[in-house]
Amino acid sequence: MTDKPVSVYFTAENRTFWLHGLFWGLVTLGLAFALRMLEWPCWQNPEYRLGSEWLLATHDAYHWVAGAEGFGHAVGHPMAVMLRGMADLLGTYPAAVAFWFPALLSCFVAVIVYAWVWALGSMEAGVAAGLLTSLAPGFLARTLLGYYDTDLVTLFFPLLMTLAPACWTMRYMLLPQLILKKLIVGSGLAAARRLWGSSLAEQDLRLGNPLRWQWVVLLGVSGVISWWTQEWHSVFPYLTRYNVCLLAFMSLVMAPRGRRNLLLLGSLAYALPTLGGPLFFGFSALLMTAGWTRARQMYRLRQWLCHPWVLILLWLGVGSLFLSGELLQTITHQLSLYMKKAEVSGGSGALALIYPPAGQALTEVQDLGLLAVLAYFHPWHEAAALGLLGFVWVIFRRPGALFLLPLAALGLLSTKMGGRMVMFGAPIVAVGLTLPLYWMLQRLLRKLRPNVTGILTSALLLALLVAPFVNIIPAMSQGPMINRRHAEMLSRAQTVVPKDATLWLWWDWGYAAHHFAHRLTIADGARNAGAPLYLSAAVLGTDNPRFARQLIRYTSQFAKGRDPFDEEVASEVFAGLDAQQAQDLMDKLRSPETALVEGEGRQFVTVSFEMLRLGFWISNFGNWDFVTRQGEGAALSILPQAVAYNLDKGEVLLDDSATPIRPASISVFEETGVTRRDYIQQWFDSHPRATAAQRQEFLSGRRNVHFFFNRITDEKLAMDANLYNSLMVRLLVGNPQDPAISPYFKLVYDNVFCRIYEVL
Repeated sequence: MTDKPVSVYFTAENRTFWLHGLFWGLVTLGLAFALRMLEWPCWQNPEYRLGSEWLLATHDAYHWVAGAEGFGHAVGHPMAVMLRGMADLLGTYPAAVAFWFPALLSCFVAVIVYAWVWALGSMEAGVAAGLLTSLAPGFLARTLLGYYDTDLVTLFFPLLMTLAPACWTMRYMLLPQLILKKLIVGSGLAAARRLWGSSLAEQDLRLGNPLRWQWVVLLGVSGVISWWTQEWHSVFPYLTRYNVCLLAFMSLVMAPRGRRNLLLLGSLAYALPTLGGPLFFGFSALLMTAGWTRARQMYRLRQWLCHPWVLILLWLGVGSLFLSGELLQTITHQLSLYMKKAEVSGGSGALALIYPPAGQALTEVQDLGLLAVLAYFHPWHEAAALGLLGFVWVIFRRPGALFLLPLAALGLLSTKMGGRMVMFGAPIVAVGLTLPLYWMLQRLLRKLRPNVTGILTSALLLALLVAPFVNIIPAMSQGPMINRRHAEMLSRAQTVVPKDATLWLWWDWGYAAHHFAHRLTIADGARNAGAPLYLSAAVLGTDNPRFARQLIRYTSQFAKGRDPFDEEVASEVFAGLDAQQAQDLMDKLRSPETALVEGEGRQFVTVSFEMLRLGFWISNFGNWDFVTRQGEGAALSILPQAVAYNLDKGEVLLDDSATPIRPASISVFEETGVTRRDYIQQWFDSHPRATAAQRQEFLSGRRNVHFFFNRITDEKLAMDANLYNSLMVRLLVGNPQDPAISPYFKLVYDNVFCRIYEVL
């Protein structure tokens, strides 16, 4: 309809204008949802359901589901509360809502981006911008069906809480390009005085009143929303503080002549509620009163509030709120995680107790190349690059776009902070592609009506830039993060594992255990580093069942009298120990001369075929040496190619090789059970009198590699002897009556692909 910011129409009673905006917003919502449902056919697999329940696509989804059910760390968290509320409203269970909600909630990101582009100048171009954001690979991958996580609000809330301040600044602030032009043409200081000089009495009221009650209410409400959102995600406290600093900076530097103090005062309507909460919304009422221009008394109040010393005191109060909380500590912790640093515990210097660095195993925090980052913004690198350049143009023409700069920075910092951050760049590229193209088409098609130009822009962008996503959406479908049989085992744990018992498993499935089993776990998505990581890995990765039993029972001693979800339970194992003392403790527990440890409560260990895929990292963390600060991971290969095997001959043939491999063992998982052939052990059992030369000749024809084939999921694994002899493999495919296992672990559940053992 126009290339002007929507804020200029704030005072207009133009019903048609607002109805047009509502119409295009609904179009954006409908198209975004329809395109996302292209993924639905990918979920028509019976393995993706446990009974009537769809399995979810991310580990963290079960965190919120368990919280909605009243179990685990997430009880009371807004994500869990929202899930519980929607489940009650719809008359269903939280897991069902968690499956469908991402397809709906992610579409509201498209709507809010549409609103942004509308506010920046074009509602029609906003349709394409909204779709480009909602379908950007970096955002789409984390908001697919079943992907209920904070990613659903990570983009929405930063865009929502800054929309009103952005519109306000575009109504009353100078354009960045204008400021630069005047400073360049002028003589520096003199030009600055002409821009920002004069007193309150000299203000040009023709520019409008920035303290109109509508603006003050919008700023105050946006501030309260900003304050509230800090409970949802750890990155929001930093974004809210950036917004406050930006408003202060813009009021100082980008204010028209004579209006700096007035804009600094208006900015407080947003800054105080943002940092202090709803109580400071009362200041907005005072500003609404001061903004009444027709009353002489209100003019005097406004004049007093705009006094420099009053403003200084008010902004000093903002500064004290700004620095409140443990910001520095939180920032340091977050950076250490994303920098993949090892976690330090007790001791100092060379004897400092350092746990294995968990971040190196987290896919979402791995470094990305620049081209990879651009591909997450848009499938076409060229389009993503043009979008970033176009956004720079938008900043110079629309000062409100400065509120989006943190998102651009976070998106580009994905090169060092990991793939989870790439979604922040999606709205930046979308805005940078749509608005500049709309402005250029407007110049080229001056004879056409503005709304026709906007429609042409949207149509062109939809045809050229959104079309590639039609095929990408189904291709990106990931399916559930947990196998149906694994979920079945955890569900059965409710009957075979006592309520007060603890499950020892790999942290990836800790949240799933909270939902399906409603049982405590040694590790989960919130306890996936430091002591919990090491302890669970040491148990699963060791080749010594007795040591595993000892470590479990020793750890359980520290749980007495503590909150079941207290992260310090595991840390107490090494409390007050330096590196050498911690290693000595592990060596003592490994020693067969150490008496069996008496523990606290009942403990259970779960193993699954899915766990084997993580064998390298589990063994690497589990074999961590506190003195040398190194871990040694076992060799594991996940085979993507077709494989043929012959159990009788003990041969495996890869599709890219003409020579068969003669492995040490082959294990085949089927519905009826596991067929396991240990060819080396079989040969030694059948040739007890073989000479050393005969043994050497036989071993020279066999490779020290072990193959695992899952006939249900078509997974194919190859591992070395170290991983094959680890506890997690032995508990999964070994004989529970093996004398090396039976004194320490008792099998209580077995569905072929998963097992549960009680620690004796």
